[in-house]
Amino acid sequence: MNNKALFLILFLSFFVLSCSKNDDDSTQKKHVLKEASNSHKIELHSNNRVASLKMSTSEYKSWKQNNEFGSSEASKALFQDIYKKFEDDYDFIFLILNETEIPEGLPSGRLLNIKNDIAGIGLSVYDNTNKYGSKGRLNAIMELSKLNYLTQGPALHELMHNWGNYALQTTNNAHWGFTGGSGKGQLGGFKQSTLIENGNNSYTVNSFGEVANGGNSVKYNELELYLMGMIPLSSVKPFDNFSEISNKSFSEGKYTFNSSSRKTFDSTSIENLLGKREPSYENSQKDFNLLLIVLTDKDLTDEEWAIVDDQAAEFGKKGEGSNPEPYTIDGVTYQPRKTYNFWEATNGKGTLTIGDF
Repeated sequence: MNNKALFLILFLSFFVLSCSKNDDDSTQKKHVLKEASNSHKIELHSNNRVASLKMSTSEYKSWKQNNEFGSSEASKALFQDIYKKFEDDYDFIFLILNETEIPEGLPSGRLLNIKNDIAGIGLSVYDNTNKYGSKGRLNAIMELSKLNYLTQGPALHELMHNWGNYALQTTNNAHWGFTGGSGKGQLGGFKQSTLIENGNNSYTVNSFGEVANGGNSVKYNELELYLMGMIPLSSVKPFDNFSEISNKSFSEGKYTFNSSSRKTFDSTSIENLLGKREPSYENSQKDFNLLLIVLTDKDLTDEEWAIVDDQAAEFGKKGEGSNPEPYTIDGVTYQPRKTYNFWEATNGKGTLTIGDF
């Protein structure tokens, strides 16, 4: 075989391999429209979990400064553009800002319900999906204000707002306030088993938050799991709800307070208040799809992609998540708090599939 023939064979082999690689790269992605018409640049990470959406510098600045997430026309237009890229296959869409610090004037996270088709959780039935580009699948949208907030921020807390609190009147709107539970809830509240009656309408409980209890470091309590459709109402142990709070003080890890209004709830009184949950626990949705998009005004670096993709892998894991590594400062070793993924927070009863392009 002469050199010319050998060169031709090698060239053709390289051409075939190159064409095969390009064919693989152009393989149609799941949940992505074959003929996308989105106006923003949307990129998918190679691990098929997360995406980025690039805004102009002025648009991104306006989005943050004018607090445009939610029900604004700018927000509706953005989500409509997202649906020009993706199929209507997702129950939730989370936007994560490409920020290392929370932008001034923004909360750490927030959720907006887009539709509700569940009876018996204290929320009326409605459907605004068409305003955001969905044809009926989308339950809610969320914004997290820092790049690492899927695992290190309030993602579990904000997600719980898809189902609550719309059930009970409390000292803190949409949260549990001074309400007990099987454990401290994602939406606040104390652990019922720590309640001590001091007499004369005085009570003491272990430390807790009225609106939150440490981000992803606590699991959903029984009432939250019931509202989500993860457990039957019969699994919710009785708990107390206090209002008209006075003389609140904190000492040695405990709150002491006075309340002239104490209500005890059990499965019967909850159902009398809210009605039966429909769909019931047996028929409720427990497995959800999530589209996770980083909002940015510049192309993501490899490091930024890695941060959000690693979090997506952790948060959507269908099994026990990893434990944070201890670290040492000035000779003192600290153990960071364990944070839970969605599967762990629901005690293995719910799953959250992220991206899956």
